[in-house]
Order: sequence, then structure tokens, then C-alpha cells
Amino acid sequence: MAAIIAAVVSFLSYRLSKQKTKHDEAMDLYDKVSADNDRLRKENDDLRKRIEELKNAKMDQ
Repeated sequence: MAAIIAAVVSFLSYRLSKQKTKHDEAMDLYDKVSADNDRLRKENDDLRKRIEELKNAKMDQ
């Protein structure tokens, strides 16, 4: 009887560990995508500013 209970506890612990691993992988992916998104937003903002500067410089000529 004790062996069956130990096996069930081990199995449930394994499943929980596997779920946590998947969750951690998903969170890592989310963090990576979020960082890429922030970087791209900054690049986009920088490019928009540069385009505006070029437009203003062209108008001043």
C-alpha cells in the first residue's frame, strides 16, 4: 500500500514539475518577446524622429 501511495506522489510531483517547466519556458519566451517589442518600439521612435528631422531640414532649404 505504501509503495502505491509513494508512486502516486512521485507521479504527481513529476507532472507538477513538468507543468512548472513549461510555464517557465513560456514566461522566458514572453520576456524575450517583450524585450524585442520594446527594442523595436525604440527603433521605430528613433526612425520617426530622424525622418522628421530630415523633413524639417529639407523645408529649411
